[in-house]
Formats: sequence, C-alpha cells, structure tokens
Amino acid sequence: MHTPLIRYLVSSPYGDVPVDTGKLDLSLECDPLKTPYKIYFQSIKDFLDKDKFKLLLKAVSKKYRREVHANEINEIIIRAEKHGALYHPASLELILEECSLKLGLNVAVSETGRNWLKKEFSVVQNINTNCKLPYLPEVYFFDEQETMSFLLEEWFEGYHEFHLSLTESGKQCIKLWEFGKGYKYLSTEQSFEIYRQASKILTLYYDINDFCQIYPWHHAAGDFVVRIGDENKEGKGEGYFQDKIDLRLTTARQYEPYMVFQEKEHINPVIALFFFLLNLTIKMRLDKLDGVGDTIWADDICLEATIKGFLDGLRLKEEFKNYFGSEKEFFNILKSFHSEDLKTAYSPLIDLYNLTGDYPVITAKLNSHVEALYTILQNFPL
Repeated sequence: MHTPLIRYLVSSPYGDVPVDTGKLDLSLECDPLKTPYKIYFQSIKDFLDKDKFKLLLKAVSKKYRREVHANEINEIIIRAEKHGALYHPASLELILEECSLKLGLNVAVSETGRNWLKKEFSVVQNINTNCKLPYLPEVYFFDEQETMSFLLEEWFEGYHEFHLSLTESGKQCIKLWEFGKGYKYLSTEQSFEIYRQASKILTLYYDINDFCQIYPWHHAAGDFVVRIGDENKEGKGEGYFQDKIDLRLTTARQYEPYMVFQEKEHINPVIALFFFLLNLTIKMRLDKLDGVGDTIWADDICLEATIKGFLDGLRLKEEFKNYFGSEKEFFNILKSFHSEDLKTAYSPLIDLYNLTGDYPVITAKLNSHVEALYTILQNFPL
C-alpha cells in the first residue's frame, strides 16, 4: 500500500520551524498533563493512517467531490499551529499529484478539552445543517484514542488570528497574527470592519424564535479569524474595507439561550433580542492584551461597529420583519431607553460574569460604556 511521506513542523509568526528531534520530549504548551510533542505528533499520525487513511480520504473526497485514493497523496505536512487551555490545533497540508489541500485538526488532550471537543463536533454539525451560513468550518469526523480526541474539519486558508495590542506610543490597535509574515497593526477602518463583521455573524446565527445563540465565545481564544486582502491591487473607494476584509468563526461550543427563560412561549422576542444586543456590546469589547496578557477593553469604535453589524445582520433575517416590522421600529424601542434604564438592564448580565477575569474590567467600564451606547443609539442613522 502506498504510504505518503509525513513531515512535522511547528508554526511560528515568522515561518515554519522544522521539528528538532532533540526537542520532541518538550511538553505541549498550556497542557496540564505535560504531553510530549513526540506523543502529540505520533498520535496524530496514528489517527490519520487508521484503517488505511479511511477517514482522511473520505474528507478529501468530500472536499473535491470525487473519490480520492491514498496513492494520490504524496506527502502530508502535520503542522502544530497553536496551543490553548482546551485544544492544541494542527493543520494538515496534503500534497497531491496536481494540487495541495489544507485541513484543520483540532486536538484535545485533557479530559475537559476532550469533552468540549466532542460536544463542539455535534454543535457545529447541527448549526451548519440548520442555519446554512458560511461562517463556521465544515466538520468531517470526530474520533477518540486512549489519550487524545481529534476533530477533522475545514481549514480557513489565509485567515489569521488577531488581538488588541498597544503601540509604543500607547495607542490601542488590533494586531494581526499573520503567521509566516509576522505581526502587523491594522488601521482604525480595518478594526471597525472586523468588529462590524463579527457582530453581524453572531446576529445572523441568533435564533429569534427560540433565542438560541453561539455562546460562549471570546476574542482572547481566537474564536474569530480574519483574511485581509491585498490593499495594493485596487484603488480605495466605497465599500473598500468590506471587500478586502473577511471574517470567519472557528467554532461554536454551545447553541442555546444565554439567559435561561423558563417559559419561552411567554417571553417577548423584543426583550430577548434586546438582551442579546446588550451582551454583544460587552463581549465584543473584551480581549486579552496581545492575546495572552491582562483583560483589555476595546475603545468606543468597537461599540459603534457592533451596533452597525448587529443591524446589518437583522436586515438579512426574514423572521426579524415578521416579529418587528422594520429595524427602524426596533431601534425606536432602543432609543426609548434612557442611560439609567440601560444601566439597570445590564445588571443581570454583568452578574453572569462574576468570578471571571473579565468582571473587574466590565464593572470599571460599565458607566462610560452605557453613556457611549446611549449616545450612539440616539444618533444612529437608519
């Protein structure tokens, strides 16, 4: 049987690093079990060549919409991409006879991570089936070994993680983690567009009928990734940043109402949507400095972009018109809230963040956040 050549690499901001055999005994970053890299890579290899690469070939065949055989794959590059509290994602680059294909492989080692990964497979699969939206990856297979679990999924090629950072002068900016090319700061316009699209995506996935939503998510976890187009190809005109920036959501851990309503049939959808928006304006502003530092709160440009993206998402939802008539009618309701009313409404939401690292930052910023939100709602053009 033909066996593809397998190579092992570790991704870094400035390019791939070949796996040094002398470092294979080092433990995976963020792994409480201290799993060595050699076990990590060997387990991935065992997962791939299980039953003569059966699962991998089924995924590749589905991607290409034809039957792909093992002898068509000349090489597989297994690349350790990053490490987090729950997962240790890798990418699989398949070198075929006439082309190459990249897939994602989410790897969980800890018991908590393995439980979450199994659940995410089911959640993302169901959302993709029911929502028919393009923002989540297609998931192919979930498999378990004695010490690890694996989720084979679509890889968003050309999309990169991003996080809030501070320039040398202390200005807050979004920093793009463009692996292979290093880091770069994004402009204010690019940052606005990222927050707008993230809010639009989450609003599109929000179910007005039963209040289900994708949650939890966090910028610090890299749940959103972005592709920045070539800024030098065309002149800048209307819609420039919308055309050049594209966002995707890497996963969905749960899909259910964030606030538990005991009797959904007696809940006014206006109230549920109102609380979805309030929480969205909080979550969108939270990140960790450079992805790993202390909790950081995004400037007010994020808040305006969040409202814009929320409205853009509503306009694309047919059921929204059935419940609310038009976005103008809904926004008139929002504008009827004074700043003190908004602050009162936030109270049960903020309590849900208690005992998290975000809580002190949220409570410290809440008053200014409410005043900014009130001003934006009052002056928002429709």
